[in-house]
Amino acid sequence: MRHLLLIFVLLCAGAAAAQDYPSLHRVTGVASNDVLNIREEPAGGAPIIGQFRPGQRGIEVMALSENGRWGLVNSGERAGWSSMRYLTREGAGSWRDGQTALNCLGTEPFWRMPIFLPTHRAEFHAAGEGGFELVTDTGALPTTEFPPVLAIPFSGTREGMAVVRGELCSDGMSDMAFGLRVQVFWRGDTAGLSGCCRISD
Repeated sequence: MRHLLLIFVLLCAGAAAAQDYPSLHRVTGVASNDVLNIREEPAGGAPIIGQFRPGQRGIEVMALSENGRWGLVNSGERAGWSSMRYLTREGAGSWRDGQTALNCLGTEPFWRMPIFLPTHRAEFHAAGEGGFELVTDTGALPTTEFPPVLAIPFSGTREGMAVVRGELCSDGMSDMAFGLRVQVFWRGDTAGLSGCCRISD
């Protein structure tokens, strides 16, 4: 299953970048006594692996299928596909505009870094080390469009930078998909950290 999903993910990566994914969506056009299915593959006859409720919000779509009719979403600890006919984008912003909160994480070593944009606050937590607060730069953050990248400099307990890319990513621990890849660099350290991010609503 993971190999099939990876093939579909690679096929839709170009479309995802062009449409500025990942982005948050809500369920629309689904009756109150019905659900929106999440399927194993981007096809109406594929096995169902989960569901969204009518009106459910904060659904992160990481990429589109090759024909643009299906969105790559997560259901529990695995990724699947839902019909874009019933998913409406929430807001007109982009994860690159510095206004979207992000939850980033990595493994080997295990760490997580919630970045509370646009409030210019972040936290860093690592297994066995506890956590500490960081302050992100104010004002417009540096970004590129091709390829889509956002740089987030930070200071506080430590100084450094998080570089977030619009690229499909795996945490290496589950069958979930992430729409953003991140590298974290600390001032004075020669080794950075790699991981994935999801959009927070």
